[in-house]
Amino acid sequence: MIDLKDAATFLRLCETANLTRTAALCNVSPSTLSRTLNKLEGILHTKLCLREKKGVFITEAGHKFESFARKALNEYAELEASLNNTVQSISGIVKIYCSVTASYLFIPRLLNELHLIAPNLEIKLETGDPAEALDKLEGEDIDFVISALPNEIPDNIKYVDLVTFPLILISPKKPLFSCETDLNSFDLSEVPFVMPEKGQLRNEVDKFFHSLESPPHIYSEVAGHEAIVSLTALGFGISVVPRLVYDISPFKNDVYVVKELPWSNFRVALCCLKNRAKLRSVKIIHDLALRVAPSFTPDLTRRRTDLSS
Repeated sequence: MIDLKDAATFLRLCETANLTRTAALCNVSPSTLSRTLNKLEGILHTKLCLREKKGVFITEAGHKFESFARKALNEYAELEASLNNTVQSISGIVKIYCSVTASYLFIPRLLNELHLIAPNLEIKLETGDPAEALDKLEGEDIDFVISALPNEIPDNIKYVDLVTFPLILISPKKPLFSCETDLNSFDLSEVPFVMPEKGQLRNEVDKFFHSLESPPHIYSEVAGHEAIVSLTALGFGISVVPRLVYDISPFKNDVYVVKELPWSNFRVALCCLKNRAKLRSVKIIHDLALRVAPSFTPDLTRRRTDLSS
């Protein structure tokens, strides 16, 4: 007989393709997770996954069991919701605002986990300029934002740290401006610079140029981190961007990394207003983020390795 908890564990493994991260998400040790997989394979008399040094690979039989497990868990959640008032029965809509990059990197993990514990809760996603994220919380439409944390965090904000990462200085491989000297030793005030329009990234860039005791020669002020990489790749100037944005940009092969900024404290967090944090739908997502947050950094490290290979 298949244990539903074991089935949910296998679904997490299908999503992460990594034993260590799956064990962390399930709050068990890797050895306990291995025993669970062995038990499932023993019951089903087939190999569900191949565990190799490069990661976990789900077999054809494993994908069939994945479909069965997802359907079974959904039906059980619907049954439980109809019988009692547990967390499974929470319904409604929660709205999240974030950048396009954040929607790629953080939202899938949160949604997959949320679907397992509160399948009746619907998430609506709005993407836009990350510099506007915290301001969006002041409206009535947005419950959560994924945002870089400012140096001074407002008292009315409750947050869960997701990742901390460096900012990098990038330059186009085919610049439209003349630059005959290595940028590491070049006077950056003489090179056109693609500047973030506002937000925490703008604050960090201002701090960077202040440390150089030299004002930037601004080519353009741009809203949206992804657009900064695009303009840089087209050759219009150099820029500073979050490494996360660079790593998944379709234009990353058209720029090169000059250097990492000397500070690496660009913190990205899931944020909500404290006066809404006790709402059941908000609390369940906040608590979920607390649980899965430790898995984001190693997952992003793996993705970076995959992208460079």
